[in-house]
Amino acid sequence: MRSNFEVLLVTDESSADEMHAGLIMSGAKKVHVASVSENILKLMNEFSPDLIVLDIKKPTAMLFEQFSFANEYCPKPIVCFSEERDTKIIEKSVKAGVTAYIVEGKDVKRLKPILDVAMMRFNECQAVKKELAQVKDKLSQRAVIEKAKGLLVQYKHMTEDVAYSTMRKMAMDQGKKIADIATEICNVIAALEENALKEKVQ
Repeated sequence: MRSNFEVLLVTDESSADEMHAGLIMSGAKKVHVASVSENILKLMNEFSPDLIVLDIKKPTAMLFEQFSFANEYCPKPIVCFSEERDTKIIEKSVKAGVTAYIVEGKDVKRLKPILDVAMMRFNECQAVKKELAQVKDKLSQRAVIEKAKGLLVQYKHMTEDVAYSTMRKMAMDQGKKIADIATEICNVIAALEENALKEKVQ
């Protein structure tokens, strides 16, 4: 893991000095200490930490809720040091976005490799999510192009090749993606069909 990273340390301990010192020794340039009762989402927005470290006896439902939200919209690597061994709690923590859950292993000498692995695992997961999102987007674009092509064949009596070439030319002329042109065609034809249905009913 790179050095000079910023950490948001969330704790329910009376003193965070030991963990704070361990994080600095592990390469953190700045450690923002917060109580577990504070609004973590607000602190994440305020400090924009590179890493979140939890030093708590037991993760709470409020933490799960906040980290689930953060994991969806602004994911960060999260390392949790806890005394809680309950499998269900650990499972909830992971589902909420915790990258590494360490039970009774708060040894500052082991801290750096734990953070290194957590950061690498987080980066790998984000890369996979990004790749899956790109694949999903491509499939979605392909589906709308096929739909628009079918509509042009049906309503304009074009062949599939001509329909695709027409959309491709429109995209080039307008400086747009073919998928955007296809979406516009689908929307226009849907509107025409709706108007025709209304007139028929009247």
